Amino acid sequence: MLDTAVELARFRSLLATLTARELKARYRGSVLGFFWSLLNPLLLLAVYGFVFGYILNPRLGDVEPYAVFLVTGLFPWIWFSGSLLEGAGSLLANAGLIRKAAFPAEVLPAVSVASHLVHFLLALPIVAGALVVGRYLGHPVGGWGALLLPAVVLLQLPLVAGLALGLAALAAHFKDVRDILSNLLTLLFFSTPIIYPLEAVPEWMRSAVRVNPLTPFTLAYQDTLFRGVVPEASLWLQMALVSLVGWAAGSWLFGRLKETVVEAV
Repeated sequence: MLDTAVELARFRSLLATLTARELKARYRGSVLGFFWSLLNPLLLLAVYGFVFGYILNPRLGDVEPYAVFLVTGLFPWIWFSGSLLEGAGSLLANAGLIRKAAFPAEVLPAVSVASHLVHFLLALPIVAGALVVGRYLGHPVGGWGALLLPAVVLLQLPLVAGLALGLAALAAHFKDVRDILSNLLTLLFFSTPIIYPLEAVPEWMRSAVRVNPLTPFTLAYQDTLFRGVVPEASLWLQMALVSLVGWAAGSWLFGRLKETVVEAV
């Protein structure tokens, strides 16, 4: 666990360079370039907001305006899911690099996490704009709790990085991992209170939603951004525990499989 963290810190310059290269390569030849970082989540927000806010008309409770509520949980999810999907395939996609004896394989999944984190940060102006519009329309959204957003992001970062590392090592050995992961992420998305508030879940199901490892992070994003309040101490404790376990499990698995990754890819 500590060895992987030390290696990533040691090669932080390489991580930064590869992340910048990944971001430039993704939008090379595109007319809009980095503006797609704003347009993609904005279009996704419009689709989800229309389908779940109007067509399906879920039991939303006190979450008006719904689009503002949705955006506070949806954008962190895009960072999480995108990082895991790309991170899982990062070793296979860069087999030529990791066959070089001196190249640190753990940097590649970390690049996927870092690049998607940058996309998430670039999309935050949409969240800020949604909060301003919500306030203008007379809804009590946002507040000083938003100042704690960096703390929530920093707590989630080890979880995302650890899972990306573990999944990358697994996917290098078992090619079915990415397909399985894609289906698991779909299940995880709908079992996380992103498109609905936790209070709308029936009592007999609420405990199942609460044990979802992403639930405390989603609730913290909703508290800090949508409600503008400080999350409860128990929520901070849950996030810290989940993040620690996710990092420990993922980095341990990566360490166990690292020596055989070159042969596997």
